[in-house]
Amino acid sequence: FEISKRIGMLTASGTQQLTDDSLGASQALKILLLKRARLIASARQKLAVLQHTVEPLKDTTHNLFYCGDGVVESTDGETRRQLDAVTLLLGSTMGMAIDSYTSETDVEKRTDLRRRFADGELNGLTAIRCLDEGVDIPETRRAFILASSSNPRQFIQRRGRVLRRSPGKLEAEIHDFVVTPQGQSNDSNVFNVERNLFRRELARIVEFAKLAVNGHDVMRVLLPLRKQYNALDL
Repeated sequence: FEISKRIGMLTASGTQQLTDDSLGASQALKILLLKRARLIASARQKLAVLQHTVEPLKDTTHNLFYCGDGVVESTDGETRRQLDAVTLLLGSTMGMAIDSYTSETDVEKRTDLRRRFADGELNGLTAIRCLDEGVDIPETRRAFILASSSNPRQFIQRRGRVLRRSPGKLEAEIHDFVVTPQGQSNDSNVFNVERNLFRRELARIVEFAKLAVNGHDVMRVLLPLRKQYNALDL
């Protein structure tokens, strides 16, 4: 709330542009937008929701977990990168065969991880942005997106990675984790900030829903939020 309030103060005059990529924004606004984006991407409650969602699926294979580059309080109370916290939760806590695939992973290991993933030796891989471009893993059955930018190119790439055809694969699942604002603020500046930024999240979900088997169910769940934030046009 405090970050949104400070952003609202900077944008109230209309002289600052409110955009995730911060084009045309002052340095102060850029910093605040980045802080807010990282806070949302690494929201602590996502770990609990992830565990609840994955529990009935923990024996499945071909799962990708897209994490943010921020830090979060892990299930053991330590502060870790979200990637490391998710890997620890899925691997140590839930007993899944999980490995991470990042820019720090050497080329030889990356090749081996892709093979083990495709062969079903792993329950899943955790990654940040390394699997967004140039990596083809058509065997992917599920994607859990814990953090995503509002850049359409990124989520279109991720959706495409999951929807690639593969022998025996009839459908794929996308679990998109979204943080909603904490109720409607009485401060008009704060409300405008949260509405404008949250609309970007809603636009991504609506885009996913258009092609989903359960799209109508998703849109029904989203309806109260779309009304609250004047986003019925999405």
